[in-house]
Amino acid sequence: MSLRAKTKYVQPTKPAPNAGITLYCSSDAVTCLWVRLVLAEKDVEGARFELQKPGRISEDLLLLNPSQTLPTLADRETVIYPARVIAEYLDERYPHPPMMPSEPSHRARLRMALDRLEQDYFTQLQLIETGTPAVARGARKRLADMIASSSPLFPARGGWFLGLEHSIVDSAWTALFWRIAELKLDLPPAADPVRRYAQRAFARTSFQRVVPARR
Repeated sequence: MSLRAKTKYVQPTKPAPNAGITLYCSSDAVTCLWVRLVLAEKDVEGARFELQKPGRISEDLLLLNPSQTLPTLADRETVIYPARVIAEYLDERYPHPPMMPSEPSHRARLRMALDRLEQDYFTQLQLIETGTPAVARGARKRLADMIASSSPLFPARGGWFLGLEHSIVDSAWTALFWRIAELKLDLPPAADPVRRYAQRAFARTSFQRVVPARR
């Protein structure tokens, strides 16, 4: 997601280099919620959130990332984007609890799952949010059908998307499911495993920390 500033003014000096973790994000973008959930799982002390609004981009973000991509993470003098790179960086930067598998083959499987989430599911969500009424209607049906067809991939009881441990792909699914709940997307009965998974995800402490903060 990108925002455009109304002014060409650029702050002449960089933000303080020792400011720690700052996440520049919007209040409702699914990718921003995803990264906030990862931060909450890691329980990063002192992390700051700078909410951006269309046409009111902060001068700090404009200087740090002229493309104005959201989310953008500033960790002291390091600037990181987009969301998936941020999520993996946070897992390496704050290794406990681990949110990526230790085995290379399992990490590859996780990255393939993220590829599909971003390319297929997030794309349809964006069409719902930004497309014309006709485009949005078509995207709503496609997304509902895609979620229903993916239901067998979700554990019926306990566990998470790729096994027993909660991972960054679970945070991404959680962000998607919360966003479609806000958009009141109707899911068919075949999606019951997804509903149960989402309910467990919404009950996590990390989710409860993030959602009230973004309302």
